[in-house]
Amino acid sequence: MKYFLLLLTTLFLFTGCDEDAKTVIKDSPSFNELKEKKNEDIYNLVTTQGKKISLEYSKDILTSKDLNGKIILINFFATWCPPCKEELPVFAKLTEKYPNDFEVVSILFKDEISKSDLEVFMKKYKMNFPVTVGGDNERLAKDINNIQKIPESYLFTKDGVLIDKFIGPVNEQALENLIIKLKDQK
Repeated sequence: MKYFLLLLTTLFLFTGCDEDAKTVIKDSPSFNELKEKKNEDIYNLVTTQGKKISLEYSKDILTSKDLNGKIILINFFATWCPPCKEELPVFAKLTEKYPNDFEVVSILFKDEISKSDLEVFMKKYKMNFPVTVGGDNERLAKDINNIQKIPESYLFTKDGVLIDKFIGPVNEQALENLIIKLKDQK
């Protein structure tokens, strides 16, 4: 009797785990929706240097293999925007002052500037940080906060948690105080 139950149990286990069961799970709408949703949270950005930066953003959490371990400021700007021009030297100064702890990614938003003019602009404003010009710039702007006006900046901890947002030009002292506070947190 024991052998019969053991054989029956073994037979039941093997017939319950066939390829058809995997197919049903894989093809179920919920599996496909989750897979699609995961892809919607990934933003592939392209810098002026042609480097790709991949960000994953969902529910105020930012992750990136390209920017690990630093406080990240995502800045939406345009070259024609006076307040944007005002804050760019602040970002350059702070990225130089805290190179191991702080990174800015500036996202060109609603700006049709030529590549050569953008390079001149970047030199003029000492932009020593990545500037993205292609990829998912517009989609990220929409998804992060339906951005309509610039400049707008979002500060994330080293763990990728949104800690602050700035609408309008960033105040240098306020930003630096946040960097100092966050840089030694584990």
